[in-house]
Amino acid sequence: MELSVIERFPLFESYEKKEKFFTVLGLLFTRQVTLAKAAELLGMSREELSGVLKLMGLEYSYLTKDEVKREKEASEALLR
Repeated sequence: MELSVIERFPLFESYEKKEKFFTVLGLLFTRQVTLAKAAELLGMSREELSGVLKLMGLEYSYLTKDEVKREKEASEALLR
């Protein structure tokens, strides 16, 4: 029988921890929790969770692309 994605995921040893990780990722990427809260729920630091996301090829930003653009424009205006 073929293993599920959660069972094959190499980061955590138990199915329950893997399931929790994917649940928290869902909350994070739907902006229901912050990166800090997601890290806390997983027992990691923000830096550790950011590193894991990067290793997985997942990009995360709490700001939308439009918000990033506005923030950049505002900071550039301040530097003039």
